[in-house]
Amino acid sequence: MAKSTSTATGVADKSYSPSFQHEAPSLVDGRVQHELVPVSAQVRILSLIDATGSATIGDIIADLPDHPDPVGAVIVMERLNIVVLEIKGVLDANSIVRRAHDPDPEIDPDPSGSGCGEKVPSGEADKGNELPSGIKALVVNPFSPVVVVGSGSERRAFVRADTLRRPGIYVLMNGTSAYVGMGTDLGARIAGGQQPIDGVETIIAITDANDTLTPEDARAIERILWSRVHASGERALVNGVPDGHGVDPERYDHLQVFVGEACLALRHQGVLFTGGSIRALMAGPRGEPGRIGALRPFNDIPEGEIVEMAFGDGLVALAAKQAENRWLLLRGSDVRIGTAASANASVRYLRSAWLHSGLLAVSPDGKSYTVMRDLIFPSGSAAAQFCCGSKGRGLSAWMPIDPDGGYDPDTPALIAS
Repeated sequence: MAKSTSTATGVADKSYSPSFQHEAPSLVDGRVQHELVPVSAQVRILSLIDATGSATIGDIIADLPDHPDPVGAVIVMERLNIVVLEIKGVLDANSIVRRAHDPDPEIDPDPSGSGCGEKVPSGEADKGNELPSGIKALVVNPFSPVVVVGSGSERRAFVRADTLRRPGIYVLMNGTSAYVGMGTDLGARIAGGQQPIDGVETIIAITDANDTLTPEDARAIERILWSRVHASGERALVNGVPDGHGVDPERYDHLQVFVGEACLALRHQGVLFTGGSIRALMAGPRGEPGRIGALRPFNDIPEGEIVEMAFGDGLVALAAKQAENRWLLLRGSDVRIGTAASANASVRYLRSAWLHSGLLAVSPDGKSYTVMRDLIFPSGSAAAQFCCGSKGRGLSAWMPIDPDGGYDPDTPALIAS
């Protein structure tokens, strides 16, 4: 599988710094803070531009022969609004680089109507010298979806789309079924994959225009998109729920919005998600299929053997063992906020997903999360790991409420709460 690179890397024909996708550049005291733009490179690039008012990408590459990625340096400076690129068609050695100027507030900074002109770069909510003191621009979403649709007969062509040679997600569809997957090199994965679905008629590819999605993000949004396709009911999914990947709650929120925007584009074009309301489409399902227990009257005790687990610093969880493969984690149970390295990807993913949908909430004292609805787990070990955030507790951690039989007088109220 080809390594994901930026289009700029292809121009320079040099390896791309792997930290560039994740490190947010900044400008401090007139100096760029990014490993691709040491002060000497910044000065040389601007000097070359100032000599004639502009320079080509090829000129800059030639003038920085020892730089590991001169094109990447230009892209960083463009993100900070130090230079602008004039690209005709694709970025190549003939693309022009000029100094940027402060935009006139009466002029639309994005005459193309693409909606990208006012976007604040990822991780850079306030550039300091661009806004008056006391005013700051907030980061809206660091991700901007690119949605590509093609026929199954053109599957091999996806590898030739430069915008897809990066992490992303895809859907393969025939008349009745769908397969949702991800790839770190999305175009190559679509073109060369051996997915278990026959007669592919339509291919959907979704990636980030800003190339800020990481492979871990792609695994998370694969699970998000899988849940949305399942909830739509328009196609039968041929693959089970993906593992996903743990991301922090704020990043998960951004990823949900990113997928929602892509789904809206597919709806407007009549490709997928054509039923239901726009509100439901943008919000997405509250939970994955088979994960939320039925609503329970306030004072009802659920069916099954009631057990409890004490863990952490005074935290307690309650569960009902209804079958060997069905455990109900009861509302009101505590969930540790932090997770250990031993926790699997699903544990970390579900915390962010259920916080996003309101199935978890921060407790009043801020020391834990509280389960807001009965949640279904396939085993007692899975429920214990979710609550504790580690593999240190398993099935044996759950203890009967009253090992001697019968209930303490206060038990029904505790369970019902």
